Amino acid sequence: MFRQQKNFTAAFRLPSPFNPSDGEHATLTPTGIYPYCAMMQIAEEDTEVDYVICRGFDIRMRVFIDYESGNADKPGIPVAKPYGSRRTGAYEIGQIFPAVLPLQTENASPSDVPWRVGQNPGVAATSEGHPADLDETVDELKTTGDIYIDWMLLDTGTSSTEFVELCLAENHPGQGIAFDAYLGTWDPSSQDWTYGDGTSVKAIDHRYGVPYPDAGATGIFTPRQSDDHGTIYECVSLDCDSAGPCSPDSSVSATVSRTPSHTASST
Repeated sequence: MFRQQKNFTAAFRLPSPFNPSDGEHATLTPTGIYPYCAMMQIAEEDTEVDYVICRGFDIRMRVFIDYESGNADKPGIPVAKPYGSRRTGAYEIGQIFPAVLPLQTENASPSDVPWRVGQNPGVAATSEGHPADLDETVDELKTTGDIYIDWMLLDTGTSSTEFVELCLAENHPGQGIAFDAYLGTWDPSSQDWTYGDGTSVKAIDHRYGVPYPDAGATGIFTPRQSDDHGTIYECVSLDCDSAGPCSPDSSVSATVSRTPSHTASST
């Protein structure tokens, strides 16, 4: 008895589309190596300068990777920040962004270009954020746990219209002189800025003819690029007086998270 040969259902006995360029049947799958794109959601407080912990669907493994602090079964995905957003506090839990998997394959950058990171977003060797120039080395980016990072968020980076509150970590040195300040974190429950983590940044004040207060004064600043510091925060408005230190590093009498006063300000 003769049995007819089995035909796989997926083929349906139909040939693949014809390619008029080479006279052959066109391939149904793209060839070569190409970047991937996925959607990532910020899942942990943004406390690292160069990356943030997210949750999302890793399309390489075709599985959703969730995040829960202290749960080894939900490790989350470390995702690099865009170079223009590499500072703490740039993102909030719940925000969603596309992320890409950058690749440098067998056709990587020339040996005289200091940017050979492979499948890695990279990090400037000395500058915060973008490299200072074409000669600064771009190293491989890893987490504080020494894990290589693959993904990078697609975002606009730092906006010139973004405002944050800083608290002076030292007495104001005067016009046009960089100084240390603490980066505030917005607390939705109190609807105010807090300084519990003591993250230090560089700031500068170009205003003229205004009071220059002592450490502990708070004000509104906007991030700018800096060749010396990567990112520096320019003063927009600042308290005339100090209500006391806002970080445990400022004074032994300081509290861990002081809610600053906004009653006196000078523009």
